[in-house]
Amino acid sequence: MLDGPYTHEFCIGPAGTKAIGICAIDQLPGGLTGLAARQASLYQRVYEWTGEFAFRRATLGVANVRSGVTGDPLLDELRTYVGQRFGPVHAWDPVNHPMMRHWHEALGFPAGIDAVPATMLPVWLMPGLTGGVPAGSDARDHRAIMKVLEREGYHGILGTNCEQEYERPLNIGERISATYEVEAVSDRKHTKFGPGYFISFLQTFHDEAGLPVGRMRLRIVRFKPAAATAEQPAPPQPSMSQDTSFFWEGLRRQTLLIQRCAQCGLLRHPPGPACEVCHALDWDAVTASGCGELYSFVLVHTPQYAAFDYPHPVGLIALDEGVRLIAPLAPADRDQLKIGDRMQAVLHAFDGTDRLPVFHRVAGA
Repeated sequence: MLDGPYTHEFCIGPAGTKAIGICAIDQLPGGLTGLAARQASLYQRVYEWTGEFAFRRATLGVANVRSGVTGDPLLDELRTYVGQRFGPVHAWDPVNHPMMRHWHEALGFPAGIDAVPATMLPVWLMPGLTGGVPAGSDARDHRAIMKVLEREGYHGILGTNCEQEYERPLNIGERISATYEVEAVSDRKHTKFGPGYFISFLQTFHDEAGLPVGRMRLRIVRFKPAAATAEQPAPPQPSMSQDTSFFWEGLRRQTLLIQRCAQCGLLRHPPGPACEVCHALDWDAVTASGCGELYSFVLVHTPQYAAFDYPHPVGLIALDEGVRLIAPLAPADRDQLKIGDRMQAVLHAFDGTDRLPVFHRVAGA
């Protein structure tokens, strides 16, 4: 069992670039061993879509300004939301084993683990497809500030940053609630994708006695897409590290490489510094065939970047070697795509840019 309080932070940058596992732990209790250490490392493992605009908390750099004249009418309107508090909003269901089981399966944990995952904290407050809230909850829209941005054309999400803090583990059967607050709005920022604002939210979770059990800060960059240029630019370029450079170097040589643990032989992707099973640090790489099945896919409609044609198909490919890879799909196939389709990677070399392979549907397979 993990004792609190402790926090973790992760960042997400622009889509269309390589997914790499990263998690910066701000503070964890000392002496974690066995299952507790495994939970600390795997429950808090997220995948960062790295890119030029991946950011850290210092990027926000704003004060909690409630109102005032800034010379930016939209900013003045946005800052009227700062400090407004919404809630409580009650969870639809108590903390329960079925949802825990789904979480365990998604992360690859064995059955029978009774500890409530700390990072499930916001899951218990998810509203569902209809967006409704249980009786006794504050029904006001705590994200109304986002509708102001959308009204002005700020539809794009360039990146998000999330911090969670846990006061204590949750117990099966208790029903939690949450309050919401807009903490800060940055000055208008300028990026190569268009102008934008950093919005910071604070969500505080409470038990049935009204005592806090955790907090989550979510920072979102909403931007207004710049007008497309006549010449289609290259897609956003990935940020490379010591762990991932081999992958991109392989693609430049028209080779799809998968990282392999040198001790137990486990293949892993995205690449990482250590094996998640035996924790060995030594690794090598094997050449993948580029063949696999379409495990899942999305058609991206918005926000739109000039580097892609829309709707832009992006798939999760289950490679025959046993790992999964997120990559773009051939636009010509998007109307025929279905789960389970056989796929084949096509690698293209482009001077001065790094790009993921494009997977094409294998006709008749």
